[in-house]
Amino acid sequence: MQRVLLCLALLFASPLFANSKTLLVNGVYAATYGDIGMDKGDWRDNNYSAIRLKAGIQLVRVDFVSLTIGFQKVGFYTGLSKWDGDQSLAWDYRGPVAEVHFFPDAPIGFSAAYFTGSGYSFMNSADRYSAAAKAACTTNCTIETERSHLKVDEFTAYVTVKIASGLQLFAGAGTRHVKGDPEYDFRESNVNVRRKFADTPSWKEDHGLLLVGLRGTTL
Repeated sequence: MQRVLLCLALLFASPLFANSKTLLVNGVYAATYGDIGMDKGDWRDNNYSAIRLKAGIQLVRVDFVSLTIGFQKVGFYTGLSKWDGDQSLAWDYRGPVAEVHFFPDAPIGFSAAYFTGSGYSFMNSADRYSAAAKAACTTNCTIETERSHLKVDEFTAYVTVKIASGLQLFAGAGTRHVKGDPEYDFRESNVNVRRKFADTPSWKEDHGLLLVGLRGTTL
């Protein structure tokens, strides 16, 4: 039993020389990390994957627990892959992220993150445009796209596996809460016009995500 406990301690305990440099004390010399990954989840009733980039800097370090703050960007409009459903969707959002890391330099670690941000999505699907937009587009008029301003909140959790010094694989899951406020781009008599309709409600989504990727870290 003692051997089992010792093995678990060695597996999950923070290393003797864990990087304790923090933003508050060490400024730009604080420990950092960066992720490149991909998610898989629903977007407006269609299943997509999106490229995700995230970077953070260590704010506080207490033994085997690290708190980081950083920035995340998701989507890149063209950085999307459709699994099924409508191909006329694109989005991009970005904003600040806070993450708590447990055993960040151990062979196996864990982290949990909260993100809040904003961005835009685009949809080119005539069947899904609002009735108000269709009614407003008559002679010499074409609806070019629905453009929505996004407010996004995410909660995600990860398991990290160390594959080399400063390099980890991660896999995780989470939830994404999206609110979209739509407006429409028209082409009327060779003039581009953007309109917002009061009777076109905001759309909302609340879906789960799966995530995989690669993390570089000095935590």
